[in-house]
Amino acid sequence: MNVQALDRLMRNLAEQQQGVVGREQLRERGVCRQAVAARLRSPDWTAVTPRVLRLVGIPANDKQRAMSAVLDSGAGAVLSHRSAAAAWGLPGFNLAELELSRQRTGANRGTTLARLHHPCHLPPHHCTIHRGLPVTTLVRTVFDLAGSEHAGRAERALHAALRAGLRWSTIEDHLHELARQGRPGIELMRLLVATHSGRPALGSGLEARFLRILLDAGLPQPRRQVDLGRHSWVGRVDFLYDDVRLVIEVNGAWTHSTSMDVERDQYRTARLVAAGYTVLPVSEHLVLGAPEEVVRLVRSARRRAADAAPAFS
Repeated sequence: MNVQALDRLMRNLAEQQQGVVGREQLRERGVCRQAVAARLRSPDWTAVTPRVLRLVGIPANDKQRAMSAVLDSGAGAVLSHRSAAAAWGLPGFNLAELELSRQRTGANRGTTLARLHHPCHLPPHHCTIHRGLPVTTLVRTVFDLAGSEHAGRAERALHAALRAGLRWSTIEDHLHELARQGRPGIELMRLLVATHSGRPALGSGLEARFLRILLDAGLPQPRRQVDLGRHSWVGRVDFLYDDVRLVIEVNGAWTHSTSMDVERDQYRTARLVAAGYTVLPVSEHLVLGAPEEVVRLVRSARRRAADAAPAFS
């Protein structure tokens, strides 16, 4: 291959890959090591790492750094976890600290440009190209986050992905596939699918945790994010047991500290009680630190509400 043909090949690759090319890519195209070394001696190319070259003159940015990390990690590497979430545009994520995944093989090499995961299960259909960057698919990204982030952040990422076009049926199919692999995050995703699919979203990760406590204890599943008030709207409550007219508020309004907040919350509670509901506030402290007490309170409140319900029937 003459110099002009080599230069065209490398420039075309760089234009498709944020201005960088990998030595492995060139070797696969029949370019020898000596030819690459010669191009590095020219003013047009510089080495990002021993495995990655950058076309001089193309401005460096986060996407170029991400693509360099992918190429440096070898064939099959893709952006994953937080970095994939950033590539997909999910709010709250960026490319500042890169995370990649590459199928576990006999000879896994590292990279100094990113944290590299080696999952046992990363089939080709879990990977794609999005806006020029190799990434895990949107649904795989959501599942990876469920296994690495706290529940609230993973849940927010899930709903951002749904707003971006991810379908519940795709999530359910992916759950069925990954559940056989015993992957981290499956328990949380199973809960979110069971409680969210086709229904109103939970308001926070804390609410998801509260609901998990109820279901694990064998308590009935309440309705979520319910608007109450027939002739005049009273408000949207976190959870409602219709059978005993029990409203449960998790954290939310009960943590307001200003006098105006407290007064408004008291007025709202009074209207709910006047409408025949029993109201049980459950604090964040109990949900996070005393799940057994949460179960005891809910069971007790259900009994009291059941005794009071006939008076308002």
